[in-house]
Order: sequence, then C-alpha cells, then structure tokens
Amino acid sequence: MAMKTSALLTLVCLGAALAGCGETNVVRDVAQGTGLAGRPSEPADFVRASRATAPSGFMPVGVDAPQRVARRKTPAEFRAMEATLEAERQQLEAQAVQVRQAGATPPARPPVVPPQ
Repeated sequence: MAMKTSALLTLVCLGAALAGCGETNVVRDVAQGTGLAGRPSEPADFVRASRATAPSGFMPVGVDAPQRVARRKTPAEFRAMEATLEAERQQLEAQAVQVRQAGATPPARPPVVPPQ
C-alpha cells in the first residue's frame, strides 16, 4: 500500500513539475477554474497605449542585419575634427585654471561674536 502511495505521489509531483513545460499554465488555469484565483484585470489605457504592437529590439532568427553605409573620412575632415577637439580641450583647460584659482583662495574667516 505504501509503495502504491509513494508511486502515485511521485507521478503527481512529476506531472506538476512537467506542467510548467507546456504552452498553457495549468496551475493558473486550475486555480482560476476552481475560483481560488481571480481573472486578471484589463490594463489601464495609458498602459495599453504604451505597449508596442509588435516586438521590437530583437532581430528574427535567420535575418541578416541591414548593411550600414560607412564613408571614410578625408584627411581634411580629420584635420577639422582634430582642430575642433583641440579648441574644446583648450577651453576646458582654461576653465580648470579658473576653478583651481577659485579653490586656492582661503575661505572667509567666521565672524567673531563678542561675549555677552
């Protein structure tokens, strides 16, 4: 008798574990069918409006990414880019000098309150 009970219990546990592998959620369906769980409510309008109609962000399997057109920069474009970066570096260094000078001044002395 104990052997049959343990075998039946093993089959029930195995069936419950394998129920999660199916396309439907058997546990949820049984709980909703027996009244132990409620039906999910409809989402609010702003939630429904914010959801994407089609999945995005991932490419389907077997589809190649679109070819990107990358144009090579000319030496003149590189020199112009270097000049822009150099001008920005000099501006940041000038700001750093101002900040260092402002930080080098000693803080103001606190006021002296005469004793009463």
